[in-house]
Amino acid sequence: MQKILSVDRLSKSYGSVKALKNLNINIHKGDVYGILGPNGSGKTTTLGIVLGVTNPESGSYSWFEEGNNNQLRKKIGALLDKPNFYPHLNGFQNLKLVADIKEIKNPSIQEKLEIAGIAKNANRKFMTYSTGMKQRLALASALLGEPEVLVLDEPTNGLDPEGIADVRDLIIKIAGEGTTVIMASHLLDEVQKVCSHVAVLKSGKKLYEGHVQSLLAEDGGIEISTDNFNKLDKALANFDGVDKIEKQPGLYTIKLKHGVKAAQLSSFLITNGVDITHFAHKKGSLEQEFLHLLSENRA
Repeated sequence: MQKILSVDRLSKSYGSVKALKNLNINIHKGDVYGILGPNGSGKTTTLGIVLGVTNPESGSYSWFEEGNNNQLRKKIGALLDKPNFYPHLNGFQNLKLVADIKEIKNPSIQEKLEIAGIAKNANRKFMTYSTGMKQRLALASALLGEPEVLVLDEPTNGLDPEGIADVRDLIIKIAGEGTTVIMASHLLDEVQKVCSHVAVLKSGKKLYEGHVQSLLAEDGGIEISTDNFNKLDKALANFDGVDKIEKQPGLYTIKLKHGVKAAQLSSFLITNGVDITHFAHKKGSLEQEFLHLLSENRA
C-alpha cells in the first residue's frame, strides 16, 4: 500500500513549551486517519508542519514518498481554520474565486457543491449561511482540484449534533470515493465512527498508532450472567485470575489478570457448578482506551 505521508522524528517548541516530541507516524492510501488528543497535544501543530504552514524544529516529513515541495501539495485539500469566505458573495461565487486564485482548471464547482450537500444553497450569500452550511462550503472548497488527500483540523468544531452527523457522513462519503482523509480531533465518538486508523497524542508525544479496531479490541472484560449470583461470588473468590469485578444488577463484568484466558475462567466456573446464562467478551470503547493511555502516561 502506498505511503501517503511519513513523519519522522518531528519536534517543535514554542518558547519553553514542547509542542511535538520526536513524532513518527505513517499514513497509507485509503486510510481515514485520526490524530486524536486533548487540547495542547500537538494535533494542529502536526498538521501545520506537514502542510508547510509551520516550520519544524527538527525531523522531517514526506508526502507520497517523494518529499514536501509545493507541487506535491497541489494533491492535498485542506481545511485548517474556520470557514472564511467573502460574506456578500454566494457559495458558487466564493468557490469560483478560490478556484481562480489556485489556478485550478475545470474545477467542477457544481459537482463539489453537490458532493458537500450544499448545492441547493449555492446562490445564497455566504453571510446567510448557518455554521453547518459554512463548514460544508469549506469542505467543497477543499475538494476543488481533485485532491488525493483531504486534511481536516477539528472539522466538526462548533457544530450542533445534526451538523456533526452531517459532516461525519460527508467525510465517510468522500473517503468511500477513494480520497485519503487525515483529520485531527478531540472528539472520541467522531474518531471511532469515522476513522480506520488513529494516532493518540498527549503533550506532543505519540502514545499509540494503529487500527482503531485494534485499539478497541483491547480487553473490555468478560460479561457474565447466571441464575445464582451467590454461587458465582463464591466461585470467583476462589479463582486467582480475577483482577477486578464490576457488578451491575443481573450482570458482572470481570477483568482478568494479564495472561489469564477467558477459557480458564469459563472452565473453572463450570467445574464449580455455576450455571452460566451469559458469557461474552465486552468490547472496549475508544473512550476507555483513550483515558487508559492518558492515565498511563501522566506527565
